[in-house]
Amino acid sequence: MSTDLDRLKNPDSVPAVGAEATPDAEEKAAPAKPAKAPRKRAAAKVSGGKFKLNDKGVWFVEDASEDGTDGGDKWLGDFLEIVAQVRDIEESEFAVRVRFKNMDGNIKELTIPREKISSDQSTAVLDSYLSKSGYVFSYAMASKRLLLQYLQAGLNAPRARLVARTGWYQETSAFVLPAEVIGDAGEWLIYDGSLKVPVMAAGAAAAWRDGVSRYAVGNPLLMLTLGAGFAAPLIAWSSIDTGGFHFVGASKKGKSTICDMAASIYGKPNDYRQTWNNTATALEYTTAAFNHLPLLIDEISQAEERGISKAVYALSQGKGKGRGKDTGGLRDLTRWGCFILSNGEEALSNVIKRGGGKVNAGQEVRFIELSADRKSGAFDDLHGFSDASAMCKSMALTANEHHGMIGRDYLNKLAAADRSAFKGLIHDAMDKFKREAVPAGASGQASHVAQYFALCGFAGELATSYGLTGWETGSAWTAAKWMYADWLRGRGGAGDGEDMQIIKQVQHFFEQHGMARFHGWNDEENTTFDEKSAKTLARCGFRKTIELHPDGDTAVKLSDTDFYVFPNSWSNDVLAGVDLKRANKVLLDRGILRPDSKGKPQWSGRIPSSGRTKVRMYVLNAAALMGAYDE
Repeated sequence: MSTDLDRLKNPDSVPAVGAEATPDAEEKAAPAKPAKAPRKRAAAKVSGGKFKLNDKGVWFVEDASEDGTDGGDKWLGDFLEIVAQVRDIEESEFAVRVRFKNMDGNIKELTIPREKISSDQSTAVLDSYLSKSGYVFSYAMASKRLLLQYLQAGLNAPRARLVARTGWYQETSAFVLPAEVIGDAGEWLIYDGSLKVPVMAAGAAAAWRDGVSRYAVGNPLLMLTLGAGFAAPLIAWSSIDTGGFHFVGASKKGKSTICDMAASIYGKPNDYRQTWNNTATALEYTTAAFNHLPLLIDEISQAEERGISKAVYALSQGKGKGRGKDTGGLRDLTRWGCFILSNGEEALSNVIKRGGGKVNAGQEVRFIELSADRKSGAFDDLHGFSDASAMCKSMALTANEHHGMIGRDYLNKLAAADRSAFKGLIHDAMDKFKREAVPAGASGQASHVAQYFALCGFAGELATSYGLTGWETGSAWTAAKWMYADWLRGRGGAGDGEDMQIIKQVQHFFEQHGMARFHGWNDEENTTFDEKSAKTLARCGFRKTIELHPDGDTAVKLSDTDFYVFPNSWSNDVLAGVDLKRANKVLLDRGILRPDSKGKPQWSGRIPSSGRTKVRMYVLNAAALMGAYDE
């Protein structure tokens, strides 16, 4: 595409974008190392002796011991190494990071808060932390006290920072993953999140391109979804809220598969995928764990119906609830920014309504609903496969064996890039997308949604410029514009969602009650009932129908109907739960409400049973209402 994105192909035009793309980038990125190499540590000393660590465990060597051999030392427990003295980002809590061998012989790591090992009763920490995790130690009280002293005395261990979430660390070039840190933070970072995000790499990048990425050509929905995978690390540089796409479609047509393919950029899909079948609190912590990564939440029908509405808002806020500490005060708020990919056979609005909630436009612009029912399931081009299922199976097999390599290469290139330059490029891309794809006069909501499509298009083009996708330049950008246009069509236009919901509510009311709750009124003097009209229950007003001249040469009779609605029925029944002033303006602007001579929303005149008295009524034209929004 002819945009500033093309500059990414020229390393001289953007500061520190990174090395030229290599289409066969198969090598794994080297795991990140501490900014400063840990210094050699002497054995920790305490009164009466010192500690020794070897493959057989932790030992206490008394000062009186002559040779210090195992036979003459006191065994305290199995292998237990003090890896680092750590603290959190705010330096409000300090801890000891240990590596130990559990009962199965596996090496594990654990963080033990220093407050747990500093009191007279701290030997209990050995049970609640180490023994619980499978570590074997001497249960003699003297030995337990010595082992606790070993933990307390390791102050000369390297210093490190605990990071509770994945993603970019503050304003540095370091991207934190559970098993490594890509880029440099200027200090040693250790991931210590509550959820170990399954980011992993296996297989070959070229095999992923040949078996997954190439099938996105001719399939704009799949290309957009892969673009969302590449867009997730850019969320922090784009200033847009956490949000994403919700794909709706029939079962076994590929909607879950396209989400899985986005996951395969960073890990194995079956392990990476999450579920809606969680409490709001669990979803909060899950979202935080996938900070600056794509979050896949599968099958919305499994969501807790009563809480789904609040959950959508909560996830988009980028921060969790305030919660108290056990020791008093408030915990730091959980924060995140990620690109969410959800799917299900049901629309988000249906699940919310079934739980007794009301659908708001704010939810629809955070979880952008896209249909996964295209020419062949979620696809337009089957690339020679017999059906969508066969292509999905092929991609799934490839992703199962070849995953994560592309993501590691992508993150390494981003870590080497100039963040400020990228922020400018992303801003320019969003402006360009708005000029090219957003209709003139579009609402703020439609413009807001466009940012997510723009970021996906930008990210897809960026990955292509790095040689990671195999797509032609401009393909991802074009796919993003196509899918945005599809979203606008499905939504009914670029207006505010609240306005469309008002029109849909009024349409629904008259579709159900246009005959039953409005009495016929067809006399020329406009003062008497139509006695032949069907019996009216719970009356809301009157219905006046006039015949129109036949259309063209046809003999088909045409008619037009106006509904005269009592003011109380208008506000309490037709527009129940809606802002009356806003609704009247929307309906007047669209020609659905007939204004009086001064442009006011209420007509004034005589109606049946009002005698000579003029009354105020709302007059609604059925033809204008029916043509206002065609889903």
